[in-house]
Amino acid sequence: MAQATDVHEAPPELRGGHARTGAVLLTGAVVLAGAVAALYALTLRRTGGTYVYTLDDPAIHLAVARRLAYDGTWGVVAGHYEAASSSPLWTLILAPTQWVVRGAAGEQVPLVLNLAAAAWVLALLRRDMLALVDTGAGRAARAARAVGLAAVAVLVAVVLFLPGLVMIGMEHTLHMALVLATALAVEARWVRPDGRDGRWARWGPFVLAFLATAARGESTFLAVALAVGLLAAGVRAWHDPAHPPAPTSSRVRAGLGLGLASAAALALFGAINLAYGQSLLPNSVILKSRTDRGDPRRSPLAFYERLTSDRLVVVLLLVAVVVLVAAWRRPPAARDLVPAVFPAAVFAVAVALQAELGGMDRSLRYQAYLYGLGVWLVLRALPSARTFVARAWPAVPAGVLVLLLVPFAARQVHVTIREPHDAEITWEQRYQVARFLGEAYPHDPIAIAELGYISLYHHGPLTDIYGLGDHEVLTAALEGRKNAAFWSEMAHRRGFRVVATYDFTMSADTPRDWIPVADWRSPGAYYKTTRFWATDPGEVEPLIRAIEAYDPRLPPDVEVTINPLARVEAAMRGSGR
Repeated sequence: MAQATDVHEAPPELRGGHARTGAVLLTGAVVLAGAVAALYALTLRRTGGTYVYTLDDPAIHLAVARRLAYDGTWGVVAGHYEAASSSPLWTLILAPTQWVVRGAAGEQVPLVLNLAAAAWVLALLRRDMLALVDTGAGRAARAARAVGLAAVAVLVAVVLFLPGLVMIGMEHTLHMALVLATALAVEARWVRPDGRDGRWARWGPFVLAFLATAARGESTFLAVALAVGLLAAGVRAWHDPAHPPAPTSSRVRAGLGLGLASAAALALFGAINLAYGQSLLPNSVILKSRTDRGDPRRSPLAFYERLTSDRLVVVLLLVAVVVLVAAWRRPPAARDLVPAVFPAAVFAVAVALQAELGGMDRSLRYQAYLYGLGVWLVLRALPSARTFVARAWPAVPAGVLVLLLVPFAARQVHVTIREPHDAEITWEQRYQVARFLGEAYPHDPIAIAELGYISLYHHGPLTDIYGLGDHEVLTAALEGRKNAAFWSEMAHRRGFRVVATYDFTMSADTPRDWIPVADWRSPGAYYKTTRFWATDPGEVEPLIRAIEAYDPRLPPDVEVTINPLARVEAAMRGSGR
């Protein structure tokens, strides 16, 4: 198959004008919009008409964005700086929107932004997707085009995980788009130069690398992967005489520049954190990589377990390895594999770094950008794979090869379908706790174990038991000082009289003078029981009255249990016994 004259241009025999490009985009857009609309409607049905995200993490970004917009504070409490956002770029994008769209409508802005980012992903991949839509006339060609458009739908809904990613409501869709945009810009400039020499062509890749890192710190892995890919593009065995890469010195400088651009984003926000007495990295990044919320193990077995936890990533990694090996050996069927070498090298290195340093999340959000890189790789390798398959089965459409990925994306399908259910769990547990505390103690100091929606609806001082939004607590946890004495002193100093945690959160570190007042049990939740504590005997009765007043508004599944001894213990301590 002849090579394209432009890295972003489909080969001549795959070109069919704007109509076929439009068909690809229209199919992708309809599938994306339809899936998101269905998930949105199902979520509203489960949550009584109130849209709630599957996780409460999006509310943390919204809380920081609102504090920044309304109070000029980067944090979850007005006037108190905290490195509480793991995505500075996403928070900065959200902040001005909260001036314009307020209240419950403002909480749905992340959905709109995610849809726009998902559309950007489709636009970036549109020309590579043309390899799925065969040209020609006749019934067989029409059937092949139908299979190709079905493959586009599968890529959008399943392999790229775009509907599920949009509904999560965080920065990961934007991150995928920025990662793809960076990789394509690097390719067009140094790997398969397209001849453009404008200002954006020269500086765009570095700007995009900076923005991608500002969106997610894992983009430092991408910078390393791109540098390796630039070196791989110059290896003689992978060299394409028809489209030679830039000189070695240019590619080396480009790799160093991409690393510096990525490091600059980390350094900028890290310097701001340090200037405010925080750590170099955001609290959540430190916490999830070094404490009970992360997986700090570093061993070959741990690496293998993290890597194989996502079967789709494993299969895409195998595709990358096959591409690199086949392109090196250059059998006749692999003559079209050269355009896939750079994506394969980038993907393989990014996967290795993500599995070793970044981890693989069960909600699929941390590794989501790898799906974008993986689809890019598959589409580039598709012409050669189709040539190979056509030797035995000449009538097999290209789309069939993409559909073979579906069995390995079962987790992506499961997570997407389950999102309305997960949103219902968030609504009946963490959302209700947040609404209750926001109404009963709107400006009072409180301590909590789930920062998300509580930080969005509460307007007073917050103490975060985990430390996601509280650097003092995080430091104590890392130093092993988060014990009963620490919490007693902090309750006295910060003045919080009410604490809301899971029943297991405090464990043996609970001060003996804190009184367990009530439990809210959500049978369907992963962490089923939320416990309310009073740190002062005088707060027991007001807390009980507030819980009883809110009880009729709770979802039917939530079971409220008042501790029958709470009043007795409060009376005894109040009398000095």
